[in-house]
Amino acid sequence: MSLEDTATRHQVFLQRYATGLARRFGNELFDTYQAVLDALDEVDVTSARAARLATLQLDIEQLLSSSYDASKVKMMGELAELAEAEIAFSSQLLSANTSINTVVPAVEQVTAAYMVKKFEASPRSMVSLESAVNNFGKSTAAGIKRAVKDGIVMGETNVTIANNIRRQQVIAKRHADTIARTATNHVSNVARSETYHANADIVTGYEWLATLDSRTTLVCASRDGIVYTVSDESPKPPAHFNCRSTTVPVIDPEYDVSPPEAQRQARGKDGKRQKVKANTTYGQWLKKQPASFQNEYFSKFKNGDEKAKLFRRGGLPIDKFVDANGAEYSLDQLKSLNPLEFDKAGL
Repeated sequence: MSLEDTATRHQVFLQRYATGLARRFGNELFDTYQAVLDALDEVDVTSARAARLATLQLDIEQLLSSSYDASKVKMMGELAELAEAEIAFSSQLLSANTSINTVVPAVEQVTAAYMVKKFEASPRSMVSLESAVNNFGKSTAAGIKRAVKDGIVMGETNVTIANNIRRQQVIAKRHADTIARTATNHVSNVARSETYHANADIVTGYEWLATLDSRTTLVCASRDGIVYTVSDESPKPPAHFNCRSTTVPVIDPEYDVSPPEAQRQARGKDGKRQKVKANTTYGQWLKKQPASFQNEYFSKFKNGDEKAKLFRRGGLPIDKFVDANGAEYSLDQLKSLNPLEFDKAGL
């Protein structure tokens, strides 16, 4: 099995793990919201004295602080266990395709790295894992406290305040899912990157590996197949929140024993898994998909109809739709940079 196929299959496992982590994190969140609602039930906010209302708000604030601290500790503990498993997988991935023994980075080294190293929250915006988790806790707690405080000031009933808190809960659940999935991919890719660094004598670089399906973002599609040098400055997944991309090592030919007829997985319009050559990039794969699939893909982005025509009729490569930082170009910017392709597309 090729590096690309092995890594893609492993990403499926990681996504399942992330789903479980998100569910467990979400359950912790549900318990927190329920505790807040229980505390609210103990006080009739429309008739209670000011001192009692102040105590209620303080109790809720302390409850939120302790609950989020406990949830963060649990999540970080699970991610530490994941890091150990990902070190083992990354080392096996490398050793299975080389003719010499490989170096396994220390768990402590990888743990320190994924806590310190930042990932791309969005183009030109980097954030650390700890900062992302802390910001989630702060913003979610702020939403609950605001719902209670504003409700008291506006003279709202317990029922109205509780409903506002439940609306906050729906939003927080989505954000919790995003944090769990992004954290999983970040830890996995840092473990992979540290393995490359530890084996710099045989790893000459790494190749960006995006998911070949309709859900992939333009930034990941544009980077698919690009080989980067092993350095802290080179871009690495996650390239955005909920990113599913990963990397595979580029091994010095002197030590490379990878199979010659390598393949990778893809998922086309019918949703079924298919195999394509391992060196097929996202842009090459998308070119071979039906026009309806291409239209569906570009419809997720602003000016999707025009961009689909630029890609299909104008022949504009997928990596030309974003800048070097992964930010999408506007239609005017694309026209300024690629006037010939616009003419070909009839735009």
